[in-house]
Amino acid sequence: MTSAQIGRARPFARLMLAAVLVCLSAGAARAGKNDLRLLNLCPRQSVTLAGGPQQECAWLNRDASGVISSTQPIVLDSEAASRYRSLMSELGVVAAPRLMVPADTLGFSGFQVSAELGVTKIYNTRSYWDGTAAVTPTNLMAGRPDSYLTTVGAYVRKGLWLPLPAFEFGAGALKILDSNMYTIQGYAKFALQEGFHGWWLPSFAVRGSVSQLLGTNEVDMTVWGIDVLASKQFNIGGTARIEPFFGWNILFIDAKSGVIDATPACDAVALNAAAAGSPSPSPSCASSQVGTANDFLANFTFPEQDIIIRQRWFGGFKVKLSVLFLTAQIDVAPAGSSHDSKEPQGAADRSGTQETYSLSGGFDF
Repeated sequence: MTSAQIGRARPFARLMLAAVLVCLSAGAARAGKNDLRLLNLCPRQSVTLAGGPQQECAWLNRDASGVISSTQPIVLDSEAASRYRSLMSELGVVAAPRLMVPADTLGFSGFQVSAELGVTKIYNTRSYWDGTAAVTPTNLMAGRPDSYLTTVGAYVRKGLWLPLPAFEFGAGALKILDSNMYTIQGYAKFALQEGFHGWWLPSFAVRGSVSQLLGTNEVDMTVWGIDVLASKQFNIGGTARIEPFFGWNILFIDAKSGVIDATPACDAVALNAAAAGSPSPSPSCASSQVGTANDFLANFTFPEQDIIIRQRWFGGFKVKLSVLFLTAQIDVAPAGSSHDSKEPQGAADRSGTQETYSLSGGFDF
């Protein structure tokens, strides 16, 4: 890249960085309807607490006096792990690394900055999507997450000659709208064959990518991807070019549950500090728990599962005019079918077929 190109790129890079910061800070003050709330995956049961009859998570195992069992405080129902796995699978596709480039690299002096917009289908009426902030546990259909989750963000891509010729690296961030969740992403692409634009032979490349979901304490999710792609460049009137591309991608979704409080309305610290026999500090605690640390037993995590494997087929095109470009892409991820092998009757991924529609535009130097 020449010094003049670098000078032109700097304001655009700053603009993209500002867009990322705005996206990541939006909605930070309160939870959005698409944020995770995994406790909602738990069905409700009626219990009598200090404030009288109430509804709480049916996985919580109390005795007749309201004390939580010290040996088996949480007992998941038989489908709980499958609901969790299916939710993580569909969310993993939403959070997966964005592709959005043809097989040809930018060249060792090439540099690109872009703004990106995408929408990904989810099966929002299925029971595993109860695990979001939009859902009211006592009236599951009163509010649901959006049927398409929208992401916005920015990416920076750079061609390099090292560690091997025809390498390209990219990094960026995407925000999931109506939530506090966002992803930090990166990839490395190696072009196996490129540059023979006067021949019929298309360009081929392989790529590795990673995406880390942030902005939630409910789950720690990392999505790894490996893909192969092909593209072919065509000139348009000698002033522009179009590059159709297509490929196949395999995703490895590694999701680990955060700590979940099955009694969020009961303050375990205040309950433990209260004098035995005194009134309960909260109507959502049991009177028999006053002056004890018993409510701390209500904290739990979903059991760790095997990595979830999903596939994606993708296709699109890139149009470039001078330093301006626009990329459009469609991804199709067939329904999930993996099972957790850590248990004899392991959790099943019952996610549906998902499509992602993406647009990317910016400056390609």
